[in-house]
Amino acid sequence: MFQISYSKWLRWEVSIWASKNASLPIVAANFLLDEPVNLTNKPNISDLQVLEEIFEEAKEKSKDFFDLTTEKAKKVRASILLIPYWLCKYWKVKFVWSWGCNIWKRPLDTFDDWLVKAWIKITNEDYKTYEIVWKPKKNIMMQELSVTAIEALLTYLAFSNNFDYEINIYQVAIEPHVRDLIKFLNNIWADITLNIDHSIVIRPTKIHIKEKDFTIISDYLTAWTYFWIWAWADESEIIIKNVNVDDLSAMYSVAERIWIDFKILDKSTIRVNSFNKKNYKALNKFETRTFPWFPTDLQSIFGTLLTQANWVSKIFETLYEWRFWYLSELENLWAKIEILNPHQALVIWPTKLKWNYVSSTDLRWGWAMILAWIMAKWTTNIMNEKIILRWYENIVENLQSIWVDIKQIEN
Repeated sequence: MFQISYSKWLRWEVSIWASKNASLPIVAANFLLDEPVNLTNKPNISDLQVLEEIFEEAKEKSKDFFDLTTEKAKKVRASILLIPYWLCKYWKVKFVWSWGCNIWKRPLDTFDDWLVKAWIKITNEDYKTYEIVWKPKKNIMMQELSVTAIEALLTYLAFSNNFDYEINIYQVAIEPHVRDLIKFLNNIWADITLNIDHSIVIRPTKIHIKEKDFTIISDYLTAWTYFWIWAWADESEIIIKNVNVDDLSAMYSVAERIWIDFKILDKSTIRVNSFNKKNYKALNKFETRTFPWFPTDLQSIFGTLLTQANWVSKIFETLYEWRFWYLSELENLWAKIEILNPHQALVIWPTKLKWNYVSSTDLRWGWAMILAWIMAKWTTNIMNEKIILRWYENIVENLQSIWVDIKQIEN
């Protein structure tokens, strides 16, 4: 578990590491190459390590079909990214539902929908089975702006050699990690064009590596996490480096509304401080949406920050039911919360957070609790810390290097 104490006067700088969300689909696609591309900056995180283990175990076990029914595959949602890629090798995959963070319903409807449109037969018996039966359709309309679904579809089509015509895909997610996957696929001679109207055109090509090295983008969600911590930790200032500042536009508009003091120093560097914290304003309406708007992944972290803002803030979570579980933990710390329904909640007035034990069932919730205890003038323990380590590389060492009072101890 993590033990964290009140931390102020946080200083120094942090360099953001490679994106987990970009790394997972790129690594999965890289498995399909006879001579894989050298990924120069893969993050050292547990989700990526487990994905590689799942692949190696399935590859050794599989014969007539690619077998993704192991216990390890059940535990990591990223195992779903291996399904379409290995359809190209085996033409048949068996899969069992995988879990990850507990943010309520995360159905496979959108994922399965594109498979059907790509003429892949789906059967449900003891395990779900996917099998190629015909060429993909020329026009594919996604059900929603699903990141995982479009990543899987693009890689399947990039490696598939069973069509000889242009395919148009509509209503696609455009998150930075989706764009980075497209960049990676185009580096191995795919012909993919992303348009500004959330559509994609992909043309058939032969795989041929242009560059043997590929650098994965930095994690814009991690950059946001550090930004909010230093905006709220008492009397603190930090410089955030190695980030594409253009990916953070939603953060700037929210920060300006709260009156946070920050400055964009160049195209990859931001400075932020908390010197104006006593004047921070609540937000009468704050909502999460798909990129480029404020991401649902940071809703719990930002909701924790709003416990220190002046007056009443209203959070509108537009994507997931019951992503408000962390608010119950904040109430245990004496925060004033009103959950109006599964998608709306109020955070009321500045609160002096009090001591208590807290836990986490998703990695963003875990970070929200870390932030709470950096702000609170107490020492506490956060249990179930392994779920936080799924995403954030060397989290304890990185926070200690910028003067946060945190350590990992045995339960």
